[in-house]
Amino acid sequence: MNCLRRKLEGMKPCLKERRIIEVCVGITWLATLEHRVYSCPDTSDFDFIWGATALILTNKHLGFRVPLEVCAVTKIAANELENLNGLAQPLRSRAKAYLSEVKADQRIIRPGCAHRLYFLNTEPWPLRMQETTASASTTEWSAILSICTDPDQFFQWPQVGALLWPGCVRTQSDGEHKYPIELTAPLAQLELRSDTRTNGPAIVSFLASGGKRPNWGSEGWHIHHIYDGTNGSPHAVRDGSLFTHSAGFVAAHPDIHDLAHKSDLLKWLLWREAFLRFAFDPMDAFIDT
Repeated sequence: MNCLRRKLEGMKPCLKERRIIEVCVGITWLATLEHRVYSCPDTSDFDFIWGATALILTNKHLGFRVPLEVCAVTKIAANELENLNGLAQPLRSRAKAYLSEVKADQRIIRPGCAHRLYFLNTEPWPLRMQETTASASTTEWSAILSICTDPDQFFQWPQVGALLWPGCVRTQSDGEHKYPIELTAPLAQLELRSDTRTNGPAIVSFLASGGKRPNWGSEGWHIHHIYDGTNGSPHAVRDGSLFTHSAGFVAAHPDIHDLAHKSDLLKWLLWREAFLRFAFDPMDAFIDT
């Protein structure tokens, strides 16, 4: 149980208190996402981007929309595009790689014009995840942005990711779980009872891993398994390596719980969050991104 007390660092940034600007990215879509650099001429046409602390990259042809935090901004004079020594690493390498792909296209890099480079965070957005943004309705997209802006209002994560009870799966027909003796004493030390209900072991794992379950009525927020057997994902409640693995579930506000079941994009966002927090990726969807 000691591993349940281990706290991981490096949590994903959110869009809270960010100035979010939508920008069109078509020709440079692949280069921008690969190198996480967005460029624009330093002209009045692009003054609307000044002060942006997050960009929503939009590809109108594909319908993809990817929100990313701005980590740094630099202005490069027209005669300095070939010499980026003033940029510190790793931004210099990213800028050089990006410019080597796009500088020949005068629609992107205007001759004789200074340019701004926006360096974006490197959160993974695999192609399948990008595709889900195209199928999201306007209402669903608005809800997703609200969640990204202030995720703690909708989801509470455990502090660590750990498997509490290897081999345990959800019981059928409201059958009760019988906890092994090697678990009862450590749970008692954490002042947790052996919850024998159908989803009880998952709830216990969440609490033992430092998760906070805000009150809602007589109980608390739903303990939501993010891997639910849809979109090619494993079904956690039937998998003994996932059912009580705290990295695979969150406490979900009741008002958003239904969306977490139905929205493919929100599922991907939760899967990515588990990867970023706990390196938990049973689908191997983010390892190479």
